[in-house]
Amino acid sequence: MKGWNMATGLLVRVGIDSTYGWNAPCCEQSFRFCYVPIGEDANHLTEHYDHAYHQLYQPVVEAFVPEDAPRSVHWPHRLPRHGHFDPDFRNLTYGDVKNKAKRICEVFGANEKDKKFIVFYAGLRSILTGELWYSIIGFYTVKCIRRGPDVPQRDWPRNHHTRNGGCNDQDTVIVFADKSESGRLCKHIPIGNYHDRAWRVTPGLLNQWGGLDVKDGYIQRSAFLPRFCNGDQFLAWFWRQKPELICEDNPGRCLTLR
Repeated sequence: MKGWNMATGLLVRVGIDSTYGWNAPCCEQSFRFCYVPIGEDANHLTEHYDHAYHQLYQPVVEAFVPEDAPRSVHWPHRLPRHGHFDPDFRNLTYGDVKNKAKRICEVFGANEKDKKFIVFYAGLRSILTGELWYSIIGFYTVKCIRRGPDVPQRDWPRNHHTRNGGCNDQDTVIVFADKSESGRLCKHIPIGNYHDRAWRVTPGLLNQWGGLDVKDGYIQRSAFLPRFCNGDQFLAWFWRQKPELICEDNPGRCLTLR
């Protein structure tokens, strides 16, 4: 594996969800989807939401969702006052803070010679049925990880946490991905269903992956970032799915329903 000892990976939930007012749409027939980032604060949902949602994401969603789609899938009236536009698939970065940042550093700092990767998943809502899907939507091969204050000024525009003048918080980390093996998926890969009173990775997939270090594949919330028990086994499964990775949030050719 190009000189690596082994592969080490984390499963990270991203994207807007019902806590922040709405789930982004997907199609379970074509496996196309829209990526819409989460907000800063679930307690500040408003009709006067962050203008970036309106400029960057609303036109994409409205073009993707058919008029006769379930009401819950259409663009909502209320969203967070401030968006948190992370991960940034165009710039191939991802930032996090506090306990999640600590977890990233602990897992990826254990062995410098491991190949490191992050798998992004989201809760998406079907434009056909209105049902919820838990799916992989992005993948990063980690190039490097920097503490907020250590991010060079030239890289500040590449991530939400540093975009407006840098970041002085030592508890913030920014992940930079390797462009050759990273990006947003053109088609989402369903991984979960609701059983045992929570959303979990389906038992069959969990077995194919070699397991996660959370009980019974629990993925409903992401306060604790699950680690793949066998990173090499997961990567073998993932590349067999033949994912197409794109360095954009919502490229047009990934949104056609065919």
